[in-house]
Amino acid sequence: MKRLARVSLSSLVFGLNYATSKAPKWDFRLNSSMRWKMRMRLRFAKHFLLWTLLAFFLVQSIPAGAQALGAQKGRKRIDTWLVLDEEKGFARIEQNADMLNSLSIFGNASKDFINRCHQLHIEVYQGVSGDASAIDTPAHRRATVDQYLQACQVQGYDGIDLDFEHLDPSLQGAYSEFLRQTSSALHRIGKKLSHSVGCYPNAGWDAPAKTFCDPKVVAKTCDLIRVMCYDMYWAPGWADPKFRNHPDALGMGPTSSYLWARAGMRFWLGKAPRKKLVMGLPAYSNDYALSTHGGGKQVYASKPQIQEEAQKAWLWYDRLTMYIYTEKDAIPHVFYASDADSTKAHLETVDELNLPAIGFWHFSSVDDATWKTVRAWLNNK
Repeated sequence: MKRLARVSLSSLVFGLNYATSKAPKWDFRLNSSMRWKMRMRLRFAKHFLLWTLLAFFLVQSIPAGAQALGAQKGRKRIDTWLVLDEEKGFARIEQNADMLNSLSIFGNASKDFINRCHQLHIEVYQGVSGDASAIDTPAHRRATVDQYLQACQVQGYDGIDLDFEHLDPSLQGAYSEFLRQTSSALHRIGKKLSHSVGCYPNAGWDAPAKTFCDPKVVAKTCDLIRVMCYDMYWAPGWADPKFRNHPDALGMGPTSSYLWARAGMRFWLGKAPRKKLVMGLPAYSNDYALSTHGGGKQVYASKPQIQEEAQKAWLWYDRLTMYIYTEKDAIPHVFYASDADSTKAHLETVDELNLPAIGFWHFSSVDDATWKTVRAWLNNK
């Protein structure tokens, strides 16, 4: 095949060269202007065909695997979190590797684990968090950044995913400087900086001074911005006096809803480049006990884990499923599910806003039905 291609290419080049060189002699009655035009047209045809054939043979020489990888990187991405202690093996990662662009790992991943991810063309970030003592002084910032650099260079991480939360707003200046130093240091060694940020879908959060994390600085310094579109209602805080001043602990409701998450992504589209944004989705549900001293909890499941049948209802406005059931102690519960159906609604937001990527908190709690929904969505992109 290659020999025939070389023969055919050589024949075409010879023919075009011959035609170009002989063209002016075919009709001596042509005037000089017409002869010049004919020569230019033939030269253009020859060069156009040569470049077309060259491009064809270059594409054919690319290994099939490399072509597939390039196609994968050009579509919607899955940049998700993974809690290492919750993922006991590598089978589920291999099963879904064709969908995964990156994993942000919370836990101490071994070199072998990271190398296996790299063999599957999956980038690996180290998920890190901390309190004010990690960033409040120049010395503390320097020490923290050095730890990140060592993790990337020794373990082989592709970058760092920051998950600092609930710091005092007075630290905004120190934290902004920390982001600049971390970004610069990582980029110098060819690594990336990712940041997990809150979902702020209301005008009250529009002023950066109200939070320790300045969206403008995040947008400038980070390669990925993972918007945590969950904890709309933080179930563990409900009915707990310690959290009575926390807005997300006042009342009962889902951890995320279609309109709330969409508003949050619109907020971040106004602050950061679209290409950097990841819509982070929940793979856990909120469960509330409806009693005088009831409480709430986060359940890493898409429906109540009970033997009896639960009453099921679709909340059309929120676009999610709600269950009502009774425990053995006769206490009624309301369960707001994060499942394949609620995920499908969030994927509509991704398409509507033309977002490049999604992720889940966290990988191990995504059930098979949700992965099936995500795969079908990716295949239609």
